[in-house]
Amino acid sequence: MTCYIYMHDKEMEFPEIKKYLALNQLNADEDIVDEEPKKLHWTERKINHLLKKINKGDALVVCKPDNIACSTSQILEILRIAASCGLSVHFAEYGMSVKNETSEINTQHFINLISKIESDFVSQRTTHALARRKAAGLPLGRPKGRKNNSLKLDQFKDDIAKYMNLGISKASIAKLVACHPQTLYDWLDRSVKRDAARSE
Repeated sequence: MTCYIYMHDKEMEFPEIKKYLALNQLNADEDIVDEEPKKLHWTERKINHLLKKINKGDALVVCKPDNIACSTSQILEILRIAASCGLSVHFAEYGMSVKNETSEINTQHFINLISKIESDFVSQRTTHALARRKAAGLPLGRPKGRKNNSLKLDQFKDDIAKYMNLGISKASIAKLVACHPQTLYDWLDRSVKRDAARSE
């Protein structure tokens, strides 16, 4: 087994990874520092080359998910490839992993992990968007009296589609996108009607 350590900023991330390795009795065999912009698609980064050379039983340890991808949907793509190759993926910041010892994934564990990842990405997107508006001198928040031109869950459209393709229940998907199940059911119903109206 080869244990790969994948980092974006070694000085900032290695201390957290080192603690995780010690707690989980893992030894680092190869360090990979990827200094490419995090906004790049994962297929344009070093993680893509790594996934092509790993062997069954290998392990990949990262500090946090945005080190290897810039969205939840991209993380899901990487985890799907990792599962097919027998690669264990560890997220040191969460103290969680998706391991390859069994062909069956613990559904609740997987949902908890993806929920944490999605929460982090949403927080990052919100923080960056607010910072850009503030830097541009634009007001924060929605202007008074303006109605929503899109539905609350539109921003998660691609992720919801991927979750459904993975066979995850609607109740579990609602947890992943942090909404009430009925909100998801209503959104799915409205989305179908909206897409039908557009196709007419």
